[in-house]
This record gives sequence, structure tokens and C-alpha cells, in this order.
Amino acid sequence: MHLGVILPNYGAGSSPDAIRRVAELAEELGFDSVWTTEHIIVGPKGVDPYGRVYDPLVTLGWIAGWTERIGLGTSIVLVPLHNPMHLAKEVATVQELSGGRFTLGVGMGWHKDEFDFMGVEFKGRGRRADEAIRLMRALWRGEHDFEGRFWSFANATSEPLPSPLPEIWVGGSSERAIRRALDLGDVWHPSRGSDPGHVRKVKERHPELRVVPRTTPERFDAMVEAGAEGAALAFPDEAAMRDFAGSYIG
Repeated sequence: MHLGVILPNYGAGSSPDAIRRVAELAEELGFDSVWTTEHIIVGPKGVDPYGRVYDPLVTLGWIAGWTERIGLGTSIVLVPLHNPMHLAKEVATVQELSGGRFTLGVGMGWHKDEFDFMGVEFKGRGRRADEAIRLMRALWRGEHDFEGRFWSFANATSEPLPSPLPEIWVGGSSERAIRRALDLGDVWHPSRGSDPGHVRKVKERHPELRVVPRTTPERFDAMVEAGAEGAALAFPDEAAMRDFAGSYIG
């Protein structure tokens, strides 16, 4: 049973001190992992709570330096907004610097303003992200050639090679997201769009699919009963973390 904690790297109250307190407490209490969120630049519809966000990978690289055991993950990185070669390098670096504790949670993005501001086409973002995932895996395996629709390279080298290979947890609740998790990912990592009933239906169709949703403590038991193998939990405060750990970790 995987138990993770969503870090306060976003929202009006986010700060280095808050991030550090929650990460240290999560490790102390025995949680398996901590998770950062990504938005880069948002319009009015995204300001609450994503107007203030600390970069997820930079934040996890910082945390890696003063934690020892706890896993580090993104919930989620907006893959279509990144060059996949650069993202593969960043992931490989965090994986190596953390001693193999990193998990890449990926999403396609919903906030069109963010894509427009960054000059990235919103339409077709899923197809580009699928190819980006394949490309990153190729680079992490040390492959020197890749031929894709959007990116290609030949006789290329990108090291260090991360060891072990990072897992990819696929966010989203659509049928395409579930298929992406089955075909290209290691875990399905749904969030707001999937309630316990939806998780149960997906697990009934795909019992082999590992499911670790992003959810709240109040929904945790229902998610597990629906077939989830754990959760990345958004706690309202540190007292709630302690209460949950006392009940589920011991």
C-alpha cells in the first residue's frame, strides 16, 4: 500500500519553510513519498490555486539533498509544455542525485491559457506527450537513435542513465488517459476527475492496472475498497497528517 503526501509547493500559502516542514514530517511519520505539482504561467481561471507554484523538479532536487529515505514524485508534470529531451535529462538527474527515489507523474494539461502564453499548441497535446514518453524512455535506456513524428535523433548520447529507470505514473481520467497508462505508463494516477466509483469500474476492466490516485484522506478508504493500491494525499494541515499516519502507518 503506497502512501504519499502532496507537498505545499503551490497555492497562496506555499513557501520553502512549508515545503520543508511537510517533507520532513512525511519522512518522520513513515509515508512512502512526497509529491510536487506543476503549473508554469496561468490565466485568471488558474490563479486560484496555481498562480503561485514552485517548480516541481527543482523543488524535489532540493528535497533530495536533505532527505534520506522518502520517495520523490511529480503529481504532475505537464509533459506537452516541455521539450522531452530536456525533461528526460532533468528526470535522470533527480533520479541519480536522489539515489533512485524519483517517480515521474505526467499529465496532459487542461489550462489552455498556459499553452497559449508559452506558444505551445493546445490541440494535439496528447499525441505529442505519448511520443515524448517513448522518447524519454529511449534516452533513459541509453538508445542512440529515435525516429518520431515530432522529435528524432541519431547517433546521440544523453547521460547519466538513471538507475533504476524511473516509473511513469499517468494522470487523467479519460479513456485515452487510461489507455496511456496501460500502454506507456507503470501506474494510473487519477485526480479530480475520478471518484471511487470510476476507479472501481476501471479496475474491473483492467485488474492488472496499478492505481494510485491523488485524493483526500476522507476518500482514501473508499478508493482502496475500489481497488486502489494506495494514494497521494492532500492534507489540510500537519495535524491531519499525524492523525492519518497513526491510523494507517502506526
